[in-house]
Amino acid sequence: MFSRSGLAVAGVGVALVVALAGCGTLTGFLNPDFLSALGSGTQIASLPGDAPGLLISVENRTDRWVQIMVSYRDADETVQNFTSMVAPEDKTSQMLVCPITEITMGDVGDLSQAGAVVFLMDDVVDSGELLNAPYLEVDPFGVLLREGVNYDCGDELLFTVKSSSQTRSNYQTFVYIRRSGTS
Repeated sequence: MFSRSGLAVAGVGVALVVALAGCGTLTGFLNPDFLSALGSGTQIASLPGDAPGLLISVENRTDRWVQIMVSYRDADETVQNFTSMVAPEDKTSQMLVCPITEITMGDVGDLSQAGAVVFLMDDVVDSGELLNAPYLEVDPFGVLLREGVNYDCGDELLFTVKSSSQTRSNYQTFVYIRRSGTS
């Protein structure tokens, strides 16, 4: 049995922890779920999942450097794009703020445009060496992905380049869609 003064000390201790957590002092040390249960702290969004973004990953499953261009339409229907240089057997990711109405590897306005090139140099240490290197265009991805049809906000789209004997370039592009709430 606790004495009345023992309960008062425990109550003051809990109040102090909650007050410090609310000020941000303990948020680096305590589990965010614990702080949320106490009514304090911040909710952390994760991708894929409940974050207001679309996780875009590009992966190189070849033994050569590749350059991958991803094009998309944002909330204002403005075409945006980004290009990533990816080392052999490497991957990079970025989050795009939703809504993203359409997206593809290549150009959302011209699905016949190649979205990836494979550099034909061996023994590349730094991507800067590839500025004037010979390259091979990978066959176009050719698919326009749409929000609400192919993906939703919070999902992950993983665009990949792989070797393939089924294409003229001997390389092929794929997309893997990881739905939020799945592992």
